[in-house]
Amino acid sequence: MYFIEFFSFSLLIFNPKAVYSQTLDISVIDSYGVNISPVIVTVSEFDSLRIREFFELENGKGKIKLNSNYENIVVNFKSYGYFNNSKIIKKNDPDSIYSLRVVLKEKPPIKLDDIIVIAKKKPFRIAKDTISYNVSAYSDGSERKIQEVIKKLPGVEVNEQSGEIKYKGKSIETVTLDGDNLFGFNYTLGTKNINADMVEQVEAIDNYAENPFLKGIEQGGKVSLNLKLKKGKLDISGNLDFGSGWFDDGDQALNVSSNILGITKTYKSFATLSYNNVGVNQTPFDYFGFNYSLEQEKEKNFFAEKIIPETRFSNLLEDRRANINTQFFGNYNAIFKLNPKLSIKTNLYYLQDRITTNQLFQNDFQINNDIFTTTDKTFITKKPQQYRGDLEIKYNTSKTSLLEYNLRLRQENIETPSTVIQNQTDEFSTFLNTEDFYFKQDILWTKKLSDKKALQLSLFHSFNDLPQTFSITPSLFDENALIDTQESEFKRTFLEGKATYLGSGKRDKYTFVLGANFNESPFLSRLFNSEENISENNFDYTQNNIFNTGVYNFNRGKWQISPSYSVRILNQNLEQNIVNNEQTQNDFVFEPALNLKYKLNSVSFLSGNLGYKQNTNAEQFFFLNQVLINNRTTISNLPTLELQNSQRYSLLYFNNDLYNQFQLNANVSYQKSTGNFFTNQNITENTTQIEYFFLPQDNSNWNMNMQISKYIPFIESTLKLTSNYTLSNFRNIVNNSDLRQNQNQFFSNSFFWKTAFEIPVNFENTFTYQYSNSKSENQSAFINKSWQNTFKVIIKPTKKWFFIVSSDYYLPNTEQSDEQFFFLDATLRHRPKSKKWGASFTMRNITNENNFEQVQTSDISTTIFRSNLLPRYFLLNLTWNF
Repeated sequence: MYFIEFFSFSLLIFNPKAVYSQTLDISVIDSYGVNISPVIVTVSEFDSLRIREFFELENGKGKIKLNSNYENIVVNFKSYGYFNNSKIIKKNDPDSIYSLRVVLKEKPPIKLDDIIVIAKKKPFRIAKDTISYNVSAYSDGSERKIQEVIKKLPGVEVNEQSGEIKYKGKSIETVTLDGDNLFGFNYTLGTKNINADMVEQVEAIDNYAENPFLKGIEQGGKVSLNLKLKKGKLDISGNLDFGSGWFDDGDQALNVSSNILGITKTYKSFATLSYNNVGVNQTPFDYFGFNYSLEQEKEKNFFAEKIIPETRFSNLLEDRRANINTQFFGNYNAIFKLNPKLSIKTNLYYLQDRITTNQLFQNDFQINNDIFTTTDKTFITKKPQQYRGDLEIKYNTSKTSLLEYNLRLRQENIETPSTVIQNQTDEFSTFLNTEDFYFKQDILWTKKLSDKKALQLSLFHSFNDLPQTFSITPSLFDENALIDTQESEFKRTFLEGKATYLGSGKRDKYTFVLGANFNESPFLSRLFNSEENISENNFDYTQNNIFNTGVYNFNRGKWQISPSYSVRILNQNLEQNIVNNEQTQNDFVFEPALNLKYKLNSVSFLSGNLGYKQNTNAEQFFFLNQVLINNRTTISNLPTLELQNSQRYSLLYFNNDLYNQFQLNANVSYQKSTGNFFTNQNITENTTQIEYFFLPQDNSNWNMNMQISKYIPFIESTLKLTSNYTLSNFRNIVNNSDLRQNQNQFFSNSFFWKTAFEIPVNFENTFTYQYSNSKSENQSAFINKSWQNTFKVIIKPTKKWFFIVSSDYYLPNTEQSDEQFFFLDATLRHRPKSKKWGASFTMRNITNENNFEQVQTSDISTTIFRSNLLPRYFLLNLTWNF
């Protein structure tokens, strides 16, 4: 201790530089006396150019304490835009403060020639959970609606039939317009109708939360798209399209539409009005192919069952070739922000359509060594009409709470008159009338308890009334009767109340729900003619649930582990009023699930999930006696309240490397269900009787799919390979056989190639091969192979002109190469520089293919399906943008 004190004292005596040093008090100003910022100060010896010390003065003034003592120094001062200056200090004292006031003179401006820098705008930008795609980077100028651009974005998929959009393999919640959820789940209203020219960016958003109080609290994983409009799209803007021409048979072809977008600080709206008879569906409702929209998928548990099915116009071709329609559609969507606390959203719909088709079904049956053929040639006219209104009210009851009310009313009427020629001999006239009234309302209150916790209380109520009447002439059951009539009416009332508690920690999130619901579904049916009452059904079904669900999301480094559960006390009651029989069943249901996700890097992840569920059976399996559903078929059931158990497992690898323009999505899944309704079919040349019965047997399904896409700079092309394989195992009984084990295999492989040459000509080509194999035990397999090729040439001689030629080639059955189909389309488009107006000339089905045929296989038959198509037509279209 004494040695340290002595050593320190010695340093003070023999090394005074350790205590004393020189200080510079500096002020650097310009010629106006204003301090300059920043200033670089360097210190060097008078007789040396080497810089000894370096300082930066942010405000142009300050005191600098030198690290060493100097006798003679040079102090230099530098600042951008000024001439350098320096000061010399000689014979310095060790402990002195030198005040330096320095003036730097401004350099005169240097005049340069104009330089124009031309650079391509980056195609995308990543910021936290949002990827912003620049529309211009993914558009070749041929796109008219924004959906045509969206389907070209990397990481985004669009279902051509339903319009459903997926991002990173997940269905998006909605498409917002400048951040406002104008369309809800019916976002195809916007994507199908908003012009691509109006949108500057498409933003893909991860961890989307519409409710601002739940941002950062609720479970992540929701995704959405936001359409960011171009600047200046305020007040009123829109477009008017008028297309007119002629079909090959001389009838007029029309495609007319108008869209109006209104935006102010307190109001945002989008309205569309359209009429066409060229196979275009501008609506979110698919009456041609019966593809459910995202909204219908989410609400289908609240709908009553259609026992007598509407005619489905399923076809491998796009709707624009096979949908022979006359559609009128009007829609108005608006958000009114009345004040900072209150907003109201309205959605109004009107739809009227007339769809016609001529179809031929030929079934070549092979059942228990019996071989026979049936044919049905049908002439169908389907006339749907729908009225609908939605109302949403949002009110901030406080700074931390939000009250929401939603109301929907829908009335749908469908009339379907048909003529059927059965087995080329018997002719029947049928008429199906379906009315569908749907009412839904729910109220939701959200309270943000803290920055990391929230509580929601909700009450939901819906009612659906679905009466149907089907008549057929002459009678199928009595030659003395003129007509058979089948009446059917399902109703469903659903009521649910629940409380949801949400929370998040530094790394984890959790959600717990407690609630109860009530479902009442009565059913009446009667089959009769003038001679007799053939069949009746009358049952009342009720279902009650008290439930608790929970999910906890653990985030540990690159791992995300999400266990979840559902616990229900389930009560079911089924009363068969005609036979005076009642079934009651009570069950305790526990359904666990686990989801694992491992983040490999910033662009890829690996996820797996498994789960176990116990499902109740659909009400359509609860009526006892036969119901006539078409000119051949009656259905009945052996009802039971037993539950169906199902297991599911899946594994997904996802890679979306935008910088290297590479995407890879590979998924494998397996599902096994125990306890199913199987079919007992009795098929003859004239009739088909189907009885559904429950057995504790297994059905299973394997699905594997992969999609890989890469841009190859060497050939300036994007290549994409899409593969899908499905293997299904199921059981049934046909014509009094034993319970048979059946297997269906389906494989599809598609290869896409698109060029991006910086020349006026580019190409697109898609080749698809499909293979199906259906086999029952002790029976030979039904095999079908088909392929199709789509080729498109895009010619852009100037920025104002576009010429597009596309062809589609189909071979429905490789074993019958004489049945092949070739389609050719062409479009010439002119877009002036102002983009205020435009014109195009389109020709569809130039080769005038009148019919299309496809082959489907099952475990008991090969079905040849033939339908008529839209004939050749041309259309001259004028567009005005305002």
